[in-house]
Amino acid sequence: MRYLVFGLTLLVFGGCQRDLEPAGPLLSDLYGNFRVLEPLTVSATQVNFETGEQVHFSARMSILIDWQIEITGRTSGAVKRITGKSRSIELTNSRWLGETTQFPTFGLESCDVMLTFKDQTDTLRSTIEVTGKRVLDAIVLDNFETGISGTWVPFVQTGAEMKFRIDSTPPLAEGKQYYKMGGTVNWDWLKGMLTLNAAAYNSTAGFGLPNNAASVYFNGIYRQRANLNNGIILLQFREDDNGDGTFNQANEDMWAIEIRPGAIWELKSTRYVDLVALENGAPSAPKGNGVHEPHKLLRVDMLFLGNPTSGYTECDMDLLAFSINQPVQP
Repeated sequence: MRYLVFGLTLLVFGGCQRDLEPAGPLLSDLYGNFRVLEPLTVSATQVNFETGEQVHFSARMSILIDWQIEITGRTSGAVKRITGKSRSIELTNSRWLGETTQFPTFGLESCDVMLTFKDQTDTLRSTIEVTGKRVLDAIVLDNFETGISGTWVPFVQTGAEMKFRIDSTPPLAEGKQYYKMGGTVNWDWLKGMLTLNAAAYNSTAGFGLPNNAASVYFNGIYRQRANLNNGIILLQFREDDNGDGTFNQANEDMWAIEIRPGAIWELKSTRYVDLVALENGAPSAPKGNGVHEPHKLLRVDMLFLGNPTSGYTECDMDLLAFSINQPVQP
C-alpha cells in the first residue's frame, strides 16, 4: 500500500509540474497596462546599403502588442514598413536592408522613423541617414537612368500625341527616370514597342540566365495614367530552340506576359516557368518544343497596346530585370 501511495504522490506532483507551463497568452498581456519600458533606438545613425550594411531597431514594451515601424525618405518620399507583434523589437524582427514597401525607392537622404502601437496613442520617433543606395541582386536589362540603351531597338507607330521617351516627372519608381509610352492610334492596337536583344546585353547569350526556368523571374515596375484603363503592356520572350541564332515564329517557342497596370507604381514579377504562349491575347499551344528554356532566350519584346477605338493611351515602366530564386526586392 505504501508503494501505491508513493506512486500516486509522484503522479499528482508530476501533473502539477506540467500545469505550470502556460497554455495561452499571459494574463498580463491580456489585461496589463501598456507602457514603453525601453524607448526606440536605431542601431546606427548612418547606413550604407551599397556596401551591404544593414540597420535594425530596438524597443521594449510591457505587454505583447502589435507594432509598426514606418521609415520615410525626406527627399524621395519612399516608405518602408516593418510590422510585428511582440514585447520587444530587436534585430530578429526589425532588420532593414534598404528595400521599400511603397515606391519610390530610397535615395541618398535623411529618413524619419516612426514607431506606433495598435490602439495606443504613443508614437516614438528617430532618424537615420542613408549614405549608400541598395544594390539590386538582379540582371538589370534597363532602368532608364541613362536613357534608352543604344543597343535596344525602339519602334513608334504613326499616330497623334505619341510619347515614347524618358521622363522624370514625379512620382518616381526606381531611381530618377523611367520610360513613358503614350499616344492615339485609331487604326491599330500597337502603339509602339521596344526590342531587347540578348546578344546586345554584355555580349551574353540568353542574358546570362540559367537553364532552370523555375528559378528565373522577370520583373518590372509599371503604372497607367490616372483615369485611364485602356493600356496593355505585352512582354514577349522569344527562344532560339534550335540554336541557329534566329527566332522562327513557325516552330520556336514564344512565351508572354500581359500586364494591365493600375494608377500607382507596382512591381510585377513572374516566374519564367509560369509564362504562357499567347495568340491575340488568348492562351495557345507553344510552337516550339514547349519547354521553358531561359538560357535559350534570344530577345524580349515590349509591346504597348490599346484598343484603337478607346482614344488616348498612356503607361509608364521602369526597372526591367531578371532575378534568380526570388522576385526583385527593390
